[in-house]
Amino acid sequence: MNINLRAPHFRLQTGIILLLCLVAIIAATFFQHGKNHSHLHNLACRATIEIVRDTTTFHGIMDIKTGDSKGIVNVDGIVKDAAKNEQTVQRMVLFTHSSYGSSPVWVSQEIHISNRETAPASIIRQLLPDLFLTNTSVSNVDLFALNNRTYLITKEGIPYLYCQNYALPKNE
Repeated sequence: MNINLRAPHFRLQTGIILLLCLVAIIAATFFQHGKNHSHLHNLACRATIEIVRDTTTFHGIMDIKTGDSKGIVNVDGIVKDAAKNEQTVQRMVLFTHSSYGSSPVWVSQEIHISNRETAPASIIRQLLPDLFLTNTSVSNVDLFALNNRTYLITKEGIPYLYCQNYALPKNE
C-alpha cells in the first residue's frame, strides 16, 4: 500500500525534474540564440597578407569594416607573376551581410577598381576570393574574437584572414 502512495509522489518529482531540465535547455537555447554577437559583426580590422599560388604572389593589406548590415573591404597590394613582374591591385568592395548566429553571409554589392590598378583580372582571379571580383556571396564565414584586438576569420573551418582591430572615429 505504501508503494501505491509513493508512486504518484515519485512521478511528481520526476515530472518536476524533467520540467526543470526542459526549462534549463530552453533558457540556454534562448541565451545562446539571443546572445549579442554584434561585436563580431561590427568590426574594423586590418591584415597584412601574403597569398602564394603556384608562381604568383599577392602581398598587401586588407582593411575590413562592418556594421549594421553592411561592410567595406579595401584591398591594396602588389601581385608578382612568374617573371617577377609587379602589378598593383587596388580596389574597394562594398558588401552587405546577414547574421545567422555568429556566422554572417557576405554578399558583394559594388566593386570599385582604382585607376591605379594594373594587375590583369586573370591573375587577380587566381589569388583573391570571388567576393572581391564579382557580385557574389560568401557563406560559412565564421568570425572568432581571439582577444579584444584580433580576429580570426574562417570559411568552412579554414583560416581565411587574421586581422587586428583598430578604433574608428566616433562619427564613422
